[in-house]
Amino acid sequence: MSRAVSIPLGSWPLEMTADIAAGYCGEPSTDAFLAKVAKGHYPQPIKCKGMLPKWHRFKLDAAIAQRHGLQVGASLIAEDVTALI
Repeated sequence: MSRAVSIPLGSWPLEMTADIAAGYCGEPSTDAFLAKVAKGHYPQPIKCKGMLPKWHRFKLDAAIAQRHGLQVGASLIAEDVTALI
């Protein structure tokens, strides 16, 4: 059975559980998100003893940007224009 995605009101935390990360990435369910993690479309979570696995928002942003052909800079995401030249 697929679990519903939960989206926090107002903002996205820097670290996210699978349910929140699924919503952040626009996936229809946590199971769909985890399947794409397993396929390498999204990064693996950090696992610490005594904590649920967590995804960092910047790593998710970088994976999504890369799929769209964007470069991730230190403070912003810029489009790669070399293909346009």
